[in-house]
Amino acid sequence: MMYVRLLLVASVLILGVARLGYAQSPFIVRMDPAGSDANDGLTPDTPVVTLQRVQQILKSTLADNPRDAEVRIGSGTYRGQSIRWTFTMPEHSITFMPRAGDKVRPVFDGVEHRGTWFRLDHSLGQQTGLNFQYIHVTRYATAISLNGNRNAVETCNRGNSIYGCMFTDVGEGSTAAVRLVNSKDNSIVNNHFLNITRSSRYGLLHAIYIAHHSSGNQILRNRFQDCCGDPVRVRDASNNNIVNENTFIRAGIAAAYSQWYCDHRRNDDDNPRNDCSKPTPECPSWNNQFRNNRLLETYNGERLSAWYFAQDDVDSLCPPPSPGARRLATSGNRHE
Repeated sequence: MMYVRLLLVASVLILGVARLGYAQSPFIVRMDPAGSDANDGLTPDTPVVTLQRVQQILKSTLADNPRDAEVRIGSGTYRGQSIRWTFTMPEHSITFMPRAGDKVRPVFDGVEHRGTWFRLDHSLGQQTGLNFQYIHVTRYATAISLNGNRNAVETCNRGNSIYGCMFTDVGEGSTAAVRLVNSKDNSIVNNHFLNITRSSRYGLLHAIYIAHHSSGNQILRNRFQDCCGDPVRVRDASNNNIVNENTFIRAGIAAAYSQWYCDHRRNDDDNPRNDCSKPTPECPSWNNQFRNNRLLETYNGERLSAWYFAQDDVDSLCPPPSPGARRLATSGNRHE
């Protein structure tokens, strides 16, 4: 009887280890600047070269048998790529990361590309689990755009991360280097935003644009340097975001953190503004935090304010989410 019990226990342990081993063994697709999209991307000797081919491989392999995936990106420069990403797995992640052992970030160079390097389109309210780690994106209009449906709160994407990446010379003709549109519960941590500028109307360009119900995001320990517009802009009912422990050097006009929304009634009742692109009213954002940030100077070399609101709290169309709600909580920010 004791032998049978020990055998059962051993079987359970073996099954558990097997399951754990499976969970910890991601499906890997390999990229290299010298690769070919005729390859399968499954071995170091058969890397692919474009993100389009990566998405095709992931869809064909994991759509019916989902598991965590890693896109191992070989060092070097990938020129002129742009991807509209649609494949996600609600209970599994896809991580874009350097090839194992590489000591430098792979570079995606838009070569003055007027579009977006990586755009996620997903509005099912699910975890999308896209993780970007130690990638360098340069010379695009927008680097990363995580897009849900801005017209309905529940039609979001969520649970993505951007960690240790570098964004340089991004923004010509755009409003953001990294844009969130109804994208929730993301983390943007330990990244560098350098030379986020544009040739005209530079106040409209932001390093991170948190817009249209993008709530619960964490913006932590990033470096913003030479950013012509306010580096962190929050818009339209984007609540409970945390912007802490960042460094701002020659960044912003009005402030390091600013809130704005397109107010349909901005002119007067008889002459409302008609340039708001969203058909439904936009609203203030609430219960955000801006704490323990280093503030050096504006893009023009003046004293950098911590925060700025383009509109007052009161909006009859958009009541606060709770009686004690505040637009922003601040503490520990220091000017240097």
